Amino acid sequence: MKLPKITITDEVKIITLVCLILEKLGGLTEAQLLEIVTVDETIAQFGLIDALTVMEKKKLANVTGDLFEITDAGRGWLKEFAKTPAVTLRNKMLREGERVVRFAKLKKAVKWDITREKSGWAFYVCFLNEMDGSAVMEIKIHSNTNKGAAEIQEKFLKDPPKIIRNTLSNFL
Repeated sequence: MKLPKITITDEVKIITLVCLILEKLGGLTEAQLLEIVTVDETIAQFGLIDALTVMEKKKLANVTGDLFEITDAGRGWLKEFAKTPAVTLRNKMLREGERVVRFAKLKKAVKWDITREKSGWAFYVCFLNEMDGSAVMEIKIHSNTNKGAAEIQEKFLKDPPKIIRNTLSNFL
């Protein structure tokens, strides 16, 4: 069921949502937080930036390098105001946050690209060794069109293990 479009401007609710996201998902960059909270324009970019400034001043979050992490004060805030945003909104933010975190982890472990070849288009995937970044496995899936290769890429990004299982099962 698609939720109605809601834009939050209340600073307490924004801070509470950011604390919830950081508590459940761990440290995130400002860009990742922005991607999460602006889904369907739920929170305006300036609303997030203002909330992060307040969170730093009140010591609800620490910034280490470029990562925002919740503090004990932030956890205290969350206990006090956790029920302020609607449960559907909290769940929506967490689902989007999980998608952003999953995608960030995937970007570290995999390279992918759509390339034009003589025979047509191909979606190329290279799995990287976590220790040294070298190639562990490469897969190229061919398509007659760029659109077809883009559809393969979209399916891959939604569930990489499924694509790998299906590809390898064709050879076994």
